Amino acid sequence: MQKLFDGYHDFIKILVFPLFFLTLFGAIRVQQFDFTLVSHWLFSIIIVLTTVIVVTMCFFRNKSKALFSNVYKILLKHIGIVVCTSMIMIVALQVLILLNTQTPIGWDVGDVMNAVIHPRSGIEYVSINPNNLFLISIYHSLYQLFLSQGTSLATTWLFFQILTAIELDFSIICIVLFTYKVFNRRVALNAYLLFFFLFMLTPYIQTPYSDIAVLVPISLALLCFAGLETATHVYLKLLFAILIGFLFVVVYETKPSGIVLLIAWTLDDITRELLNKHKSRKTLNLIVVLVVMLSFVGGQYVANKFVEIHSPVRVVKNRALPWQNFVLIGMTGNGGYNSPIRHTTLDFVTTKKMAQYSSQQISKRLNTLGFVSYLQFLAGKQIRNTDRGDFSWGQEGIPQPPFNRTKGSLQDRIRSVYL
Repeated sequence: MQKLFDGYHDFIKILVFPLFFLTLFGAIRVQQFDFTLVSHWLFSIIIVLTTVIVVTMCFFRNKSKALFSNVYKILLKHIGIVVCTSMIMIVALQVLILLNTQTPIGWDVGDVMNAVIHPRSGIEYVSINPNNLFLISIYHSLYQLFLSQGTSLATTWLFFQILTAIELDFSIICIVLFTYKVFNRRVALNAYLLFFFLFMLTPYIQTPYSDIAVLVPISLALLCFAGLETATHVYLKLLFAILIGFLFVVVYETKPSGIVLLIAWTLDDITRELLNKHKSRKTLNLIVVLVVMLSFVGGQYVANKFVEIHSPVRVVKNRALPWQNFVLIGMTGNGGYNSPIRHTTLDFVTTKKMAQYSSQQISKRLNTLGFVSYLQFLAGKQIRNTDRGDFSWGQEGIPQPPFNRTKGSLQDRIRSVYL
């Protein structure tokens, strides 16, 4: 059994490391790293920063290391103050950015917002894409609670964009608490700094959509996982197990792919318990896994009832795009969004017929490619996804028209970065 467990971890390493280097290879080929495409002033800044870094590393290496170490120790010692102070600054910057962009976003984000504000006009979209119905139901409830029918479109978008920023900030705080609880202060600080520099001011704060919204239940579930691992009382463990099950219902209803975290935890926990020699502890942990699963099933029933009662949109039955359609899109062309395939699939009208058509096309595609060619296609797809940064479902660089004309140089610079 131990050999099986070791083989399980070795398999993960064999799978992850090649994908990591493939992703890195794609990332360094990104178009944004092409210096011939950047403006002169940005290229000048890059030259100055590069010169400063090279000079520092060559002539002041020891002093710079000592300075970095001292600053890091101070941040580590006062991590609570650092997080609170920097979060206040970030929130202020996020609000400043959103007030100056004031822009509706297209694609699925725009369709979701349209269904939230005008439910009747969202019937076609939600019938084809019912996976967003749960989020639309929640956002529509918030719309009715805090806004009114007379609220301008610009104000409505701003409200939900600020809500999106709050969702992101709240999730980051939860993740920092999770890392602090499970690991230590140093890991928590490193996690926070990583999120701080990479995600806090992301353009995604402008997109009221499941990509950010799902972070809230996931981060809360991570905190519950931490509580589950550290709790000593049986009843506390069972409580955390129930909460995890319910939270992953919200995750699944918001972003179905997010359920992979629960699947991974379940498989890992069951594998560990098969190797556990303590019978009483093994029994308890397996009961915990069972409680999580039962909570998820029960929570799914509650979520379905919630959507059935509170859904603002009347869904036309048997019109949803099947999962086979997205698989077909993902393995055709460049592996990104494919409008012709989507429209051809929708011509079959019913979900069953669309699934049959997509399955037939998937089989033809696999037979045409063969094993080696399909692996080659997947490698190219991974590189393109990383290169573009948008998984080929949108097009980076398409200007988004704001509600109002640009006023002043500050707003112009903010919009040039975020739109």
